[in-house]
Amino acid sequence: MHGAPTLAVPVETWLKVIRDEYLADYIPSGGSAVKFICGSDDDLGRARDGVAAAAAEAGCYYAALAAGQLLANGKKPDLHRIDRLYFAVTQDFDWERGAAGQAMRLLERAGVRWPGGAERTTLAALAEANGRDENDLANEYQRLMTEAQIRDHLQCRPFRAALAGLGRAGLMPENFTPTTQEVLLAWLRGLPGGAATLKKLRIYERIGVRNARHMLASFCHWLPNAGWRGLVVDLDFRAYELTRLPAAAQRSREMLRHAIAMQRPYEELELMAADPFETLACYTQRAFLEMMALLRRFIDEIDRFERFLLVVRTSPRFYDDLEPRNYGKYGALYSRIGTEVHDRNRGNPAASQVHLGDGR
Repeated sequence: MHGAPTLAVPVETWLKVIRDEYLADYIPSGGSAVKFICGSDDDLGRARDGVAAAAAEAGCYYAALAAGQLLANGKKPDLHRIDRLYFAVTQDFDWERGAAGQAMRLLERAGVRWPGGAERTTLAALAEANGRDENDLANEYQRLMTEAQIRDHLQCRPFRAALAGLGRAGLMPENFTPTTQEVLLAWLRGLPGGAATLKKLRIYERIGVRNARHMLASFCHWLPNAGWRGLVVDLDFRAYELTRLPAAAQRSREMLRHAIAMQRPYEELELMAADPFETLACYTQRAFLEMMALLRRFIDEIDRFERFLLVVRTSPRFYDDLEPRNYGKYGALYSRIGTEVHDRNRGNPAASQVHLGDGR
């Protein structure tokens, strides 16, 4: 095996390190890390659940990504593309609440009292609660947001503009459609439309492969403004290890395609696509190598991210040089996670690459 982590570490021992050494302070303080784990399906499932619970306890935003689960439209998530990975990370994020939280914290620091402690409110309610003129308060928000943006160079300009505009749109609802809020929410989710509105906000391009990495780094940096202490991403990589689908998975995928063709309800399609027991997708050799390059780049550029923990779940076959797809096939990744110095008799739960098991 290509330097595989053969000395197993109990799941709870590894989780304790993640909780105590990373999520308790290191990640919320601005640090970032990439961790690779392998083990049985049961051990990886327990690790996933434990990481999710630890992230919630630490006040971090958690996103679970499964390369083997098809989307509700029957397509693969294609997480080897950085833009698809970014959208998968943020697809369930409440942008409206986040922007409202940022606006609330910004104005409260300037002495503006929030009515009733509600996170979402309107400018009219704010003005009434503080005995202020609406226009004056709107100008103050714009000034404070502009000053905050000028001081903060760690968010890319389109991200700053989008969140500032979203916060303003939440405070000052519009009576036409599509509203600025609707356009910005669509842009943040990768949907087309609203070019004229976006240009007024000085946003000139869609989120794609070229800028998604900057958007993800900006998201990590910005999260404390929305009340989160960091970002934890669980990436189930195992579908990329397959050269073809198991027979049961092929049948499940055909059933899903038939259901889509029959226009079954969205909720039913979503349940079929998220089958936790079978991978419904596999990827080409090119996609496999692109994912390996993406993970290698995350390792090399991890210091460009803040408050970010990426946990990559793999199977033991990923470290077996007899398998057609193993990490030795991409030397740049192998040299980064497979050559660590380790104890000959005991697994290191803090290593970048850990084999989960019973500790024997």
